[in-house]
Amino acid sequence: MAGRYKVTTNSIRNLIIDHFKDGKSIRTIGKLVKLSHSTLFDIIKRWKLRGTVENALKSGAPHKITSRNRSFIMHKIKKNPRLSAVKLTTKLEKRFAIKVNPETVRRVIRSYVYNSRVARRKVFVNERTRKLHLDFAKSMVDKDTSFWKSVIFVDESNLTIWV
Repeated sequence: MAGRYKVTTNSIRNLIIDHFKDGKSIRTIGKLVKLSHSTLFDIIKRWKLRGTVENALKSGAPHKITSRNRSFIMHKIKKNPRLSAVKLTTKLEKRFAIKVNPETVRRVIRSYVYNSRVARRKVFVNERTRKLHLDFAKSMVDKDTSFWKSVIFVDESNLTIWV
């Protein structure tokens, strides 16, 4: 993701500090280097605090998941989309000997625009209920239109037959 702010190079920052040391005002320096006075003020303030215009090292722990780990996770998900993040975590631990949180695995999966969904609960259909449904349907096939005019349909569930 690209940053929102314009990045000033170290050479421009050094130029700003040189002008500041010469005694020029912040507004004058801003007109020379075509930057806002607030940006210049921040650069000078950081120079006074740290003594350098270089960017500070970023804090935080290094990433546990490498690009190889990411591709392993996505390979397993593409192979079996129903694989849970907890099971994937144990597979990662066995394969690469790294210990990660299941939420980290979920974050990797979401970064590849995969979303988790819970399967909708369906009525279990076994041989007995399947036979009862078929017998009922066969008994209703031969009914005439006068019978169907007196029937009120309450269950409005969709029934789709794939051929």
